[in-house]
Amino acid sequence: MRLLVWDDGRVVEATEYRLPEVYVYQRIHTLSYRAYNLSRHIILLREASAAMFGFMSLCRVEDAERIIAKLLELSRVSPRLSCTVVMRLDPRGVLSFQVESPTLYAGCALRAKRLEGVLLSAPNLEDIHHTSLTLARDAMNDSRVIGFGDVAICYDDNNEVISTPWRPLFAVYHNKIYTPSEFSSVEYVATAEAIAKAGFELEVHALPIASLQRMDEIFIADVMGITSLLSINHHRLLFMITSQVADNMQPRP
Repeated sequence: MRLLVWDDGRVVEATEYRLPEVYVYQRIHTLSYRAYNLSRHIILLREASAAMFGFMSLCRVEDAERIIAKLLELSRVSPRLSCTVVMRLDPRGVLSFQVESPTLYAGCALRAKRLEGVLLSAPNLEDIHHTSLTLARDAMNDSRVIGFGDVAICYDDNNEVISTPWRPLFAVYHNKIYTPSEFSSVEYVATAEAIAKAGFELEVHALPIASLQRMDEIFIADVMGITSLLSINHHRLLFMITSQVADNMQPRP
């Protein structure tokens, strides 16, 4: 398998591709060479580029579909496995698509590995667009908790949990699901729809960090599925309702 990048019309090996220093991006779920929620991803990329760079991406859904399908074929990704393709736009207006390593799953799924969450104080910058800056900040926060757990669960100066559009957090308490913030991202909308299909009520409500010690389950969603937390600050968590939500989180064209 070769992981390839389409960079403004030319195809190169991912190992030879030099990332732009600044960019906005969307991570797109694909299966059988088909990109899911692509029109919504393109709308979000246009909104992000308008906010960050002062112009909107001119990429059409049809063009993106063609590029992604061809890139996956050239990369020899098995059509039976889910794979993410990252769509980026930089301040020069250069558009790129990059194939990432496929998962072991077909479709959105509950991941087999359950992670340990660690509470981490961080400023709430209220980001709504996914950029190279937010990617670096997430990586930095996760690296700060290595040795104490797997993933950082950030909270602000008011001791309330921070959720982000590209990695929204949900908590289950007495068969009801809570989330700190509502977003228009594909990740959030897909999860909210799956929660409704599974027959559970979702309420947008601030989550003080003290409340996490009483939660039955906590899970984090992304474009490829759901990760259930095993524990947070040594408080053990279940995943029964989380698994039902994951069962209903199938990608839509």
